[in-house]
Amino acid sequence: MGTMTDGRWPGIALALLLASCSGEKRSETTAVAPVGPAPAATPVAPLAPTKPVGSDAVDAALTAAKDFNAKALTDLAGVESAEKRVRDQANRALEAARRGDGARVTAARTAAEAAHKSLVDGQAAFQTAAAEQQVALDMAATMCGLPVATPAPAPGAPAPGAPAPAKPATPAATPAPAPAIAGVDTAALAAYEGCLALPAEQALLAQNVAAVTGRYQAAEAAYRLERPKLEEAAATMALGR
Repeated sequence: MGTMTDGRWPGIALALLLASCSGEKRSETTAVAPVGPAPAATPVAPLAPTKPVGSDAVDAALTAAKDFNAKALTDLAGVESAEKRVRDQANRALEAARRGDGARVTAARTAAEAAHKSLVDGQAAFQTAAAEQQVALDMAATMCGLPVATPAPAPGAPAPGAPAPAKPATPAATPAPAPAIAGVDTAALAAYEGCLALPAEQALLAQNVAAVTGRYQAAEAAYRLERPKLEEAAATMALGR
C-alpha cells in the first residue's frame, strides 16, 4: 500500500471540511426554540352570596313597614286639618245663624259633617292598614325567630298612652319559641340584615300607630264639642222662620 502523497489527499480533506460545516448548519436549524412564559389565567369573579330562604318575605314586610311609618306625619297632619275644618265650620254656622243667613248655615253644617266623615273614614282605613302591617311584621318576626310585637289597638279601643281608664299593664310573658315554617331555616335567617333591622321597625310602627290612633280619638272628641254649635245654628234658623 502506498502513502497518500498523490493528488487524492487534498480532495479528501475538502470533503471532510464540507461535511463538518453541513453538520453544524443542521444542528442550528433543528435547535428547539425557547419556551415562553405561560399565559396568565383569566380571573374569575367571586359568586354573589346567596340570600337565605325567606329573606324576600322579610324584605317585603320591612319595606312596607318603612313606607307606613314614613307616612305617619302626613296622617297626623291630615287629622289635624280635618279637625280644624270642623271647628271653623261650626263657628261659621253660628255666625251665619246670628245674621239670619240660612244658606250659609246649611253650607257650614254640610262642610263640618263632611270633615267629620273624612275623620271617621280615615281612622277606619288607618286601622285596617296598621293591622295589615302588624300581621306582615309578625310573620317576618316569626321567620327570623323574633318575638312578635303587641297587636295594634282594635277600632274604638284607647291607644297606648291615651287619656283613658285602663287596667295596669301586666308584665310581658317570655315569648314562646317561634314555630317552624316549612322551607325556612330560622337559624340561618336570624343573621340576615333584614331580620336585624326588624325590631327597630316594629317599635317605630307601634309608636306611630299609637300616636295616630290617639290623634283620631282627640279629633272625635273635638267634634263632639263642636257639634252643639252646629245644632244651635240649625235651631236658631228654625226659630227664625
